[in-house]
Amino acid sequence: MKILFVGTNLPVPANNGQSIRSLSIIQALKSNGHELSFVSFAPRKRPEELHSFIPLFDSVDLLEREMVNLTEQSNYLRRLGSLLMLRSFSVERFRSLAMRTKIQARLEEREYHLLVCDGMFALMNVPETNIPIALNCHNVEHIILQRYAQLETNPGKKYYAMLESLLLRAAERHSCQRASLIMACSQVDLGVFQSLYRGLRGFVVPNVIDTDLVQPTETPVDPSRPVLLFQGGMDWYPNRDAVEYFVRFILPRVRVQYPETRLIVAGRNPPVKFVDQFKSDPSIDFTGTIPDMRPYLAAASVVIVPLRVGGGTRIKILEACAAGKPVVSTLVGADGLELRSGREVLLADDPSEFASAIIYLLQNPAQAQAMVASARALVVERYSREALRKSLEAAISSLRGAT
Repeated sequence: MKILFVGTNLPVPANNGQSIRSLSIIQALKSNGHELSFVSFAPRKRPEELHSFIPLFDSVDLLEREMVNLTEQSNYLRRLGSLLMLRSFSVERFRSLAMRTKIQARLEEREYHLLVCDGMFALMNVPETNIPIALNCHNVEHIILQRYAQLETNPGKKYYAMLESLLLRAAERHSCQRASLIMACSQVDLGVFQSLYRGLRGFVVPNVIDTDLVQPTETPVDPSRPVLLFQGGMDWYPNRDAVEYFVRFILPRVRVQYPETRLIVAGRNPPVKFVDQFKSDPSIDFTGTIPDMRPYLAAASVVIVPLRVGGGTRIKILEACAAGKPVVSTLVGADGLELRSGREVLLADDPSEFASAIIYLLQNPAQAQAMVASARALVVERYSREALRKSLEAAISSLRGAT
């Protein structure tokens, strides 16, 4: 099958959840024997990894555009303009006549059997076509803003987030109506999309990791100085909120039992102003961008996921489980993953219960090892690259049967 993959950014380097999912799907499509073309925005400074990425495609078209993380943008005038037009700024910031023209040219030059749009932000620039469209959904976008609005204490920001969430919801409904099928990363997300549009053809195409690459290893750790690891890009507000929440409300409770507990925050682009909040505590370390998470996972006693805002499914949890590390997460953090509390992970929303879960794992290594063994087995079964290839092909095959 000839497939045109339309993106909003380069999925290399694969150093965040969106890039990891996008690259995994592209690689799975290629390994399943499909012929691929790629059209996307890209920054002026091209990453070194692009050299190994380009050979996956018959053709690659990159339109130069610097995309700044939404949580790092202000753009108050554009946000206001989008509100006045009753359009979502989150979507409108991707609107591009040049991209639309480039996609149209590609569709006229070659006969494609399928368009894969990497999210609704990519779909908005696709012209009307009779070619089936598969929409790859990283998150339910409006749910993220709903959760943010529930936590925000600034009245102006809270009200804006509520309005933007409603506009995003309308945009997601329109995307579902336009797509021939959607590929959600969990059954939970799929259920939300199906509630937006009842005629939807949808499939769960899970987030996955390379379980051959990520293996259980151990780095000796002083039991009196446990190492807690949080993984996530610090240029994304939900991750910053999780770290701040953990340090303020949970970490002090853990230190009652383990006063020399260290916290490693491993993720790209931590803002200087944010990091400065924690300078008084030398046991909190921000790594910045790292090329390989495996050494940090090997050195961790427990991986923490204290997220209060988010969507999709957390690849960081899958990676920790594959690495044989016990995980404590909030319900939001583990949302959509088929992991059971007490069997593969420990789940807690209350700060006291979250701290108690960490302490339990530190004090009961045998139970912790049994839990991580079960988690590793489940991830290999349901969240490996082989699982992705099978679910992706099932989704695409459904289109063949429908035509």
